[in-house]
Amino acid sequence: MSVVTLVALIAGTTGCSAGLGGPASSRAARDGVIRFTFAPDPIWDFMNDEGIVEDFERDTGITIETSATWDEFGLFAGGHADIISTASFEVPGLEEQTERETVIIGRYNTERSRIMVRAGDPATSAADLKGKKLGVFTTVSGTLVWSALVKQMHEMDLTGGDVDLVVADIQNLSGLLARGEIDACICYPDLSVNELRQGSVRPLYDGKSSADLFAEYNAPGHDGPMGNVFVARKDWAETHPREVSAFLDLWDRGLAEWQAHRDEIIERYPQHFAVATDEDVAFIKSYIDEHDWVVDEVRFDRKWADDEASIFDLMRQTHVIGDGVADPRFLPTERTN
Repeated sequence: MSVVTLVALIAGTTGCSAGLGGPASSRAARDGVIRFTFAPDPIWDFMNDEGIVEDFERDTGITIETSATWDEFGLFAGGHADIISTASFEVPGLEEQTERETVIIGRYNTERSRIMVRAGDPATSAADLKGKKLGVFTTVSGTLVWSALVKQMHEMDLTGGDVDLVVADIQNLSGLLARGEIDACICYPDLSVNELRQGSVRPLYDGKSSADLFAEYNAPGHDGPMGNVFVARKDWAETHPREVSAFLDLWDRGLAEWQAHRDEIIERYPQHFAVATDEDVAFIKSYIDEHDWVVDEVRFDRKWADDEASIFDLMRQTHVIGDGVADPRFLPTERTN
């Protein structure tokens, strides 16, 4: 698989406020300004609606120019964003496509996809899916991580013919599974609420995500790999340390708000969790209470960065990516207060 295949990106339910609107600034980077591009996100919505972002700008003198878009790669490539978010394991593809050197400055949430089967299926692991139809939302993104893990655990090749890959819309996968049109899926739990609540589908591996299994087999105690990290242009981060530090402070506040007001945030912004009915809202609140994929702190140290980078060691060892794919750069930082 070439490095180019790392480029395809499917955004999850994380990102920037849908209410911010407008294109990112096309002006060049400036001191005291952070051009931040993110996909729609409940924590960012909450911080805006509660005046936290406004207070941040007043107290720091730093302005955040934001845009809500699913095309973060495109804006980054055009030089219209200083910081975006993507999965940590997609950063090499980001650099190749945009021809811009980057650095990971913060973490946000773990890769949360699960392999699911129908409730009555006797399968106990991916090894039982040989020759069956596996629904995926892309052949890259989280599928890369699962490909490496399944190769490691079962000597099985997800992308090499051991299963019949069926690419479908991410929001339809669990429904296709429940109806029997596919035999299994790599699905996000928050996009499978109705089927999980009704009990028509179930996750393999005792409900563990790819991040859970990666930690179990490769980096005990680690919380990654990350489905979303904050990625900055390397040249911008090097010349704007105050803005980088302030941005991380703001997101640490956001993560603290999530921990303190998680149920309220889910209730206020159910669209970000693909739920509408009271029953589904209650289910996702309970589910996230047990399987929260949002991290506690945006900053990280060198050990965390080394553990996160080890996903590339695994993907190279299992030939999911080529030996020439370099690890991303990380910028470990400490709290300023």
